[in-house]
Amino acid sequence: SALKRSAASARPGRSVKGETRISKPGSHLRSEGTIKRLQLYNSKPDLKRRKEQALLPVRIQPDRRWFGNTRVIAQDKMQHFRETIAKGVEDPYSVVLKSSKLPMSLLRETQEKASRMDLLSVSPFQEVFSRKHQQKRAKIGATDLEGLLEAAEKRAEGYNKEGSNRDHRALVDADGHQKEEEEAGGHFGEEIFNKGTSRRIWAELYKVVDAADVLCFVLDARDPMGTRCKQLERELRRSRQHKHIVLLINKVDLVPTWVTRRWVQQLTRDFPTLAFHASITNPFGKNALLNLLRQFGNLLKEKKHVTVGMIGYPNVGKSSVINTLKRKKVCKSAPVPGETRVWQYIALTKRIYLLDCPGIVPPTASDFAQDCAKVLKGVVRAERLKTPSDYIHEVLERVKKPYLLQRYRLPAETTWRDSEEFLSILGKKMGKLVKGGEADIDTAARIVLYDWQRGRIPYFTAPPNENENEEAEADTEASAAAAAAGEPKESLQSLAALKEIPKAHAFDEEDRGGEPAEPSATTEAWPCCRPERSW
Repeated sequence: SALKRSAASARPGRSVKGETRISKPGSHLRSEGTIKRLQLYNSKPDLKRRKEQALLPVRIQPDRRWFGNTRVIAQDKMQHFRETIAKGVEDPYSVVLKSSKLPMSLLRETQEKASRMDLLSVSPFQEVFSRKHQQKRAKIGATDLEGLLEAAEKRAEGYNKEGSNRDHRALVDADGHQKEEEEAGGHFGEEIFNKGTSRRIWAELYKVVDAADVLCFVLDARDPMGTRCKQLERELRRSRQHKHIVLLINKVDLVPTWVTRRWVQQLTRDFPTLAFHASITNPFGKNALLNLLRQFGNLLKEKKHVTVGMIGYPNVGKSSVINTLKRKKVCKSAPVPGETRVWQYIALTKRIYLLDCPGIVPPTASDFAQDCAKVLKGVVRAERLKTPSDYIHEVLERVKKPYLLQRYRLPAETTWRDSEEFLSILGKKMGKLVKGGEADIDTAARIVLYDWQRGRIPYFTAPPNENENEEAEADTEASAAAAAAGEPKESLQSLAALKEIPKAHAFDEEDRGGEPAEPSATTEAWPCCRPERSW
């Protein structure tokens, strides 16, 4: 052609045979990026255009819609939303999506706001006490000091002293009633019973609650309701409704299968509940828990990471659950309370993180019944008790006699009248003696408490619904109602494989609930109680 494009080194986009826009190593030609940079150096800024505005002033059409509401909803739709959300709040498996798009402040009609209205918005201070006041009489509680004193005395009479101060709870029972020193039996709680209630432990809990998106409450299968923090659950429901709560029943190998099944059905009414057996080699419920955490990850897509916090009483297996999910020991765990002292951050996947929290104990009245409950829940270490024999009476009442005879290899005709006689028999059997050939009662009591806290003694709390027929009818009615509503609910996990887990104890026929005996019970006697070898 007559016109040819220039191949000058300063022209961007030139085409030279054998060369590309990006110069090759060792080439003497300039690359396109170098050419543009050199042109930028040589160009001069346009000062006139720099001083000009980006957009010229234009006329905005006057319209009242600029100052009106952006979103408007009718009363019938508002009532429909209220009814729908009221049903969703009661259902633990429903979650409100895109709550920022809904007028949640208008949908939630709380009784507290209705009963306690904002007085200043109804009657401002200027309209009541200024010179231009319109009301003839101010609506105040008291008009003089005598009326104020009388109102203060009425409030003092209804004041609940429980939880006000730890020092004043020594003579307050579990119901919050004042007790005399004679009725309390002269019992003052030891300092060891305040473990798990210190400010440092609760500060660690607050860190976990603030950082976690999902809170997993780990419960003991032997006593799920006793190891449940209801006070914390109510606070989370009230002030942190965006936090998701999951109940995890751990140590299911210590109770019969029907007990675990019924507790799961009972607690599922409040929150999503899973049965779990913490073991690195032979776990149960691990896949169900991982699937549930993945579902929360899909639900919280807007978050870069999903954090799951493990919360519960001491010695319920929070660290063991994390080790089971990781398939290796990443958290320090032990069969004694208080092993975890600070919170720990563990990465489960690239997007799901786990938080291990120290065990917490809700504050209770400092009487003997509450202290005994703490000992049996595993909150207190047995070696730090001053008088461990005081708590054996409760163990003997909860555990059947054949289980104790089998555990400590005592003769079948052995009988005892009280806990002291039982400890005396057990101490002589184990060889725990003091000066004079008498049994060491305190050492024998600590051994019994060790076995209790570590799950070596068969015991469980029966579920509240003990009638299988009533429960089956209730489940049938609930499933029929869900099917009629068009919302069938599936269980989070299948409990059929629960029978395959080797039980730690061989329960009798009454405790098994009609189920076949467990052939692979792993109960072991105390080494000192085993029969002697015959030579």
